[in-house]
Amino acid sequence: MQQDILSALSAYTKNSVDSAKSLVEINGNFLNKVLESQVGLANLYVEGSEKQLEVATGTSDPQEFIAKQTALVEEYSAKLADFAQANAKLAEEASDKLKTWVESGVKLAEENMKEAAAKVTA
Repeated sequence: MQQDILSALSAYTKNSVDSAKSLVEINGNFLNKVLESQVGLANLYVEGSEKQLEVATGTSDPQEFIAKQTALVEEYSAKLADFAQANAKLAEEASDKLKTWVESGVKLAEENMKEAAAKVTA
């Protein structure tokens, strides 16, 4: 009986460690992707600022300035929308992976409980 308890405790500990490693991997991958996205977004802002500076220094006609600024706003609005869409997809993927992780943990816990109950009743 003691051996069964120790065996079950050992398996539980191993499963907990494996589950924690899996969660760390999921979080690490997600954070790397978020970081890449944030770097891309920062680069986009720098690029947009440079283009605005070019327009401001290269245009003396107010109507031309407004037209070029409007074109920049339209261009970068589309690019920002693309970033927002990519980040939403990234969050959805992370959510799906976490859901799968939780479901596998629940399934494993159920199996362990059934096994422990079978040993106790035997």
